[in-house]
Amino acid sequence: MAKRKPLVSPKKGEKEKDFSKRVLNEHSPRFKSHINPRIITWARERAGLTIKALAEKMGRDPDEIEVWESGLGNLSYATLEQLAYKHLKLPLAVFFFPEPPELEDPTKKFRRLPSYELERFSPDTYQKIHLGQAYHDSLSSLMMDIPIRRRVFRDLSPGSLEPVEFAKKTREYLGVTLEQQTLFRSCETAFKAWRHAIEDVAVFTFKDSFEDRFISGFSLFEDDYPIIFVNNSNAFPRQVFTLIHELGHILYGVSGVTDIDESYIEMMEDEESALEVKCNRFAAHLLVPDQSFREDLRYFQATGPDAISEIAQRYSVSREVILRRLLDHGAVTKEYYERKATDWNKDYLRRDKSTGGGNFYLTRLAYLGEGFARVAFENYHRGRVTRTELANHLNVNSRNLPKLERYMRW
Repeated sequence: MAKRKPLVSPKKGEKEKDFSKRVLNEHSPRFKSHINPRIITWARERAGLTIKALAEKMGRDPDEIEVWESGLGNLSYATLEQLAYKHLKLPLAVFFFPEPPELEDPTKKFRRLPSYELERFSPDTYQKIHLGQAYHDSLSSLMMDIPIRRRVFRDLSPGSLEPVEFAKKTREYLGVTLEQQTLFRSCETAFKAWRHAIEDVAVFTFKDSFEDRFISGFSLFEDDYPIIFVNNSNAFPRQVFTLIHELGHILYGVSGVTDIDESYIEMMEDEESALEVKCNRFAAHLLVPDQSFREDLRYFQATGPDAISEIAQRYSVSREVILRRLLDHGAVTKEYYERKATDWNKDYLRRDKSTGGGNFYLTRLAYLGEGFARVAFENYHRGRVTRTELANHLNVNSRNLPKLERYMRW
């Protein structure tokens, strides 16, 4: 039998990687009749993107997006994959549904925030919130047969406890001692340690780089698997506080946002404003307990403002956390606190988020959290999800799965 000639062959001198990319772009199947164009419009609007904004993100002409949404244009598989996973944060299969799926709008969980705070969220932040909801939905599916020993949000309740007492109770539950904390040596190490302790009690944490630099993170309170999402664009001292502050939101039974500028709290209803103050005090006291801080207070009173950085390093927290504790003890005025906090917060805003050159797989694991990634891979190896489903849960291309798993610490 004559050997069949391949449909597509590499050009002379063409590298295998370039050949594969060319085949994908030029010869991958074109979809027209099966894609629902209304789903593209629905997904774009759900992500808070205009046609122009989506076109800019994809490096396309806006007219091309309009053609897709009209149902007259063809998309390659590679383009549809990019549209679904990278820009609209949805499984590819959704675009073949006859009708838009009835998905919960997680942004409604933030109605307790003043309207102007929500209005300044960019489409990117809304996408992150939707992505957080998708991770929660994945957890609800993946954790069905996995026993959970402890759930902090069910085992602990603030009740009538003051934030100081509740913070002490929560620290004891998490099992992080002061002796361990003083050995962290850096805020990056501290973040990883606190994150591990929190995920160990069934609160899953995720990270990503936000375009809205004023947003430090958010939490989505759910009865089964609440999640915390942290802005990786912030410096690690800020990430530590955000993580604990959002844990406070979850333990008080609400979804919340951590904003670098806290002026929005004054615009909230009295009850909601009081809750934000409680979460701030809870985070500050959990990270810097009174029984230890009294000695630091005396050191500050003897040394002056220069001692703040030194004390912050001891606890592996931001200077603002120490300043907040000094304010609690009346060691600084509210005016001094607000002025210094505003100055220091500029450091978090100035951090360059496009550092580049990092390891893709380690970055993805840092964003996903080892707890979530481990659960997803366990389901795959037990045959509960397919390779494609695993890729959808982890929000990665399926071809990256083997190497991603090799970087995990089992």
